[in-house]
Amino acid sequence: MPRPRAQIEQGASDQEMVEWLNQNGEKKTPSEIKRWSEKVEASSLHDDLEKRDFFVEETKKLGLDPAKTTTFEWLEIDDRVSHAQEAA
Repeated sequence: MPRPRAQIEQGASDQEMVEWLNQNGEKKTPSEIKRWSEKVEASSLHDDLEKRDFFVEETKKLGLDPAKTTTFEWLEIDDRVSHAQEAA
């Protein structure tokens, strides 16, 4: 089975990756997809002992509480701040 990393390294777009995963990945029901998505969206690198120190440092740079910030919230805010700095 081809690996998704090869698709990414070849420059596949997000939509192309979705199509590739739908064709090559393990089939999931809509409820399985929803449960996984909710779990990932609510997760935090703060809960990962190997990544906690990095996450604490990075979230504090943005004035966020690392214990209450999800990974997705941090990424969204970091992107906004980075893009604002680039535009300035």
